[in-house]
Amino acid sequence: MNIYFLLAGSLALGTVLVHCIRGGRHVVAPMLEAHELNDTVKTVLFGCWHAFTLLYLAIALGFFWAAWHPGAISLAYQGAGISVLLAGMSIVVILRFKQRFMRLPHWLMFSAVAVAGIAGLAE
Repeated sequence: MNIYFLLAGSLALGTVLVHCIRGGRHVVAPMLEAHELNDTVKTVLFGCWHAFTLLYLAIALGFFWAAWHPGAISLAYQGAGISVLLAGMSIVVILRFKQRFMRLPHWLMFSAVAVAGIAGLAE
């Protein structure tokens, strides 16, 4: 068993939970109630929100699978690679819109998953 992949999967699953619970309350609910956004924009943003949820859930499951099945290493490569890209994109967006890093901590969660995944790949 690859303990780092198990850690990466757990961190990814934790990210999904934070995304759904805290993000649902503090991001999705206000977005859906915003009168200045039309229904098409709300629908697209809501769809993107749920698409990310499914994507990162799949990444978590891929890391869990790779933790116990060495032949599934490609899932860990994909999960680590996507996590690196998401962390980088998050940092760029935070800087671009002059936000505070701790107000939008998803960059940190993606980075933790990426580091754990890369450590598992190096093992």
